[in-house]
Amino acid sequence: MSAVKVTVIKRPNSDNYYARWIDPVTLRERRKSTKTKIRRDAERYAFKIEKELNQGTLYELCKISWKEFRTRYETEVVPGLAQRTSEKVSVVFNAVQNIVKPKLLLQVDSNAISKMVKYYRKKGLQEITIRSNLAHLKAALNWSKRVRLLHVVPDFPQLKRARSEKVMRGRPLCLEEFERMLKSVSSVIKIKGESDDCKNKEAEIQETWIFYLRGLWYSGLRLSESLELYWDREDKLSIDLSGKYPMLRIRAEAEKGNKDRLLPIVPEFAKFLDEVPEDQRTGPVFNPRAIKCYGERMTAAAVSKKIAEIGEKANIIVGENGNIDKKTGKRKPRFASAHDLRRAFGERWSMKVMPQALMQLMRHESMETTLKFYVGRNAEKIAETVWNADPYGSVYNSVINPDDEKETEITEDRKVLSGND
Repeated sequence: MSAVKVTVIKRPNSDNYYARWIDPVTLRERRKSTKTKIRRDAERYAFKIEKELNQGTLYELCKISWKEFRTRYETEVVPGLAQRTSEKVSVVFNAVQNIVKPKLLLQVDSNAISKMVKYYRKKGLQEITIRSNLAHLKAALNWSKRVRLLHVVPDFPQLKRARSEKVMRGRPLCLEEFERMLKSVSSVIKIKGESDDCKNKEAEIQETWIFYLRGLWYSGLRLSESLELYWDREDKLSIDLSGKYPMLRIRAEAEKGNKDRLLPIVPEFAKFLDEVPEDQRTGPVFNPRAIKCYGERMTAAAVSKKIAEIGEKANIIVGENGNIDKKTGKRKPRFASAHDLRRAFGERWSMKVMPQALMQLMRHESMETTLKFYVGRNAEKIAETVWNADPYGSVYNSVINPDDEKETEITEDRKVLSGND
């Protein structure tokens, strides 16, 4: 691209000189007042603009509206993002509009961002959630700077670090808790009506939910992945039974890692899938039915909410900070969700396979994620396995946790441990 040349002109209706040049992007003529009547000063000003134009450092106060910025970002950037990320961006932008109410993009400054943080904390959002929301907003503002809609990106506040032992917002479920969830399906998925037709329909819908929960337990799939799992569609996440072992074929657009991948299925999930008659292996593998719109598929958000209701009905508490109770206005505990079933899968298989294999089963993008969330978090269970496998460990365990009926044996064991005959 040829260098931009800025000249000085005098307009008939003004005493001041103007700098004039051809915009290298729009190829239109631009004029800017030098705010001086002295030609030499005007030429210095024009030279400064010319230098900044050719170096790409010329910024002018942009009065682009927030609405125009949002439209551009959602049409130029968001279509290239993953679906869940796109949804999160929309949620964050809506929050900006509701809290800050900006007319211009420039109004989303450091004060406005601080106001958002205050609002989020007042609503009881966790620091990790606030950090995630601000990260999406910062990414959008960084883009606006790159395309010259902003001169500088405002400073973002330093948020408190989440404690390392709290990296999971929930926790893995044990088998007894999972069975309680299955039993609670009939209390949550209910149809009004006492006719035989209503009862049959209710039982059929409940069965789809029980099948779905079992599938999440055995597969370790993310909720969004499970609803996109098909028996016979090449353009979706699908079951591949053509090889020696059953596999998952994951398309880039249907998976968080954004890569085409062929991954193994664990034997318990393969056995679970084998329960489905061959003539029924068409369409989506999982299709939990809605009560009202019986023939339509439920959205991921609606399915997630319904599983959380089942977890609450089963009274399985997995954390402290849950949703706000609409009746009391107080924050409820966090009850079991779909992702806690995935966590249970990860914990079970972290005891059976090496971290590299677990990374593949969990479909993590990096080993760091696997190590952070699963490997090393089972110290108590590993310690129990190790100590029970050794005679000395068994004796030590009986001393630390004595039984009333074995006082004599324990006394003898203490002597052995201390070295006294």
